Amino acid sequence: MSRTVKIAHLYLSMPVGGAEDLTVGLMSAMPPGFAIEPVCLRELGVVGVELQRAGGPVHLLPVAPTKRLNVPGIFRLARWLREQGFAAVHTQVYNAHVYGVLAAARAGLPAVIHHQKTFRGMRWHRQLLMKWLTRLAPAQITLSEQTRDDVVRELSAGAGRVLVLPNAVDTARFRPPDARGVLRRSLGLDPDKFTFGTLASLTAPKNHAANLAMWGAARAQGLDANFLLCGEGVLRGELDQTAARLGIAGTFRFLGNQRPVHPWVQAMDVFVLCSMWEGQPLAILQALACGLPVLASRIEGNVAVLGAEHPGLFNLGQPDDYVAKALAVRRDPAFRRAIVEFQQTRSPSVPSVLDCARTLAELYHRIVERRELDTLHLLGGESRRPATTA
Repeated sequence: MSRTVKIAHLYLSMPVGGAEDLTVGLMSAMPPGFAIEPVCLRELGVVGVELQRAGGPVHLLPVAPTKRLNVPGIFRLARWLREQGFAAVHTQVYNAHVYGVLAAARAGLPAVIHHQKTFRGMRWHRQLLMKWLTRLAPAQITLSEQTRDDVVRELSAGAGRVLVLPNAVDTARFRPPDARGVLRRSLGLDPDKFTFGTLASLTAPKNHAANLAMWGAARAQGLDANFLLCGEGVLRGELDQTAARLGIAGTFRFLGNQRPVHPWVQAMDVFVLCSMWEGQPLAILQALACGLPVLASRIEGNVAVLGAEHPGLFNLGQPDDYVAKALAVRRDPAFRRAIVEFQQTRSPSVPSVLDCARTLAELYHRIVERRELDTLHLLGGESRRPATTA
């Protein structure tokens, strides 16, 4: 293609999150001839505002001001996509799927539906609508083979149009620190204090109540360390009160949204994620890229990233298991080494943003040219395997 192929990445808004950060990373990593431009349909959000202030090509087109479907907004979006010269649309969340795929069809453009979470049963009317959108979109992306098979089965998607593309990490930023003590001083942290930490929004699925309960129990058993929580959300007040009640407010720090976030990950000794539900947690991939031992809840998304036999996995239904592993990872250097060795030798490799960009460029090229996807090469260089329908 001689002209630049512009791809609209559609969101309702761009808060701090893994999908949003990946889009930002891809914007500067795409091969020549391709350009990704985020489009927010309700508000810019924290990441969108950052892009705008940095002079990046981010757009606000508020055609979805409320949860109620705005049909005229779909027509407005279709006209705008044509006027701006976009070649394809890439949607990231359910409401963006609805607006983006319908507007793309109206504008005569191909669309990519990107499933950022594991596929779970949805309300019947949503599933019917997603089945319709599936017929209109030439390609869908999932984060795992399991989710891909679920999409093929539940949405009646053609096996050759559903591709697996794992989350990717900007390994130029997320890497082991040169000098952790110096880095900690620059962040106002104790350079010598053992530090646990996590990146997660303060919302119910992230299960921070379990982090606080673990920390209270571990501190009562003599754990000498600090905990850094980078993230913001609706549960901030409630979690602050719980930390105060447990008497751990001095060692369990709520840092809010930190931008950029990679220095805070590099400042940690151990990364934890006790979510009740994840798709493919980018935060764990970022921690792995930084060389950190990981403790994580044994749920589908975390297991897919770390491996089922990862020694740092704990069971959500057994709070003492989380406490025991936190104490062990602090007190037993051999346990920390065992976790890191497992991650280096047996956990799946961490894809880079550059690898992801190359794969997406090939995908975009094919859907714009109306070519088949069956021989598309994904990360790792292997051809896409047919999805099963059984």
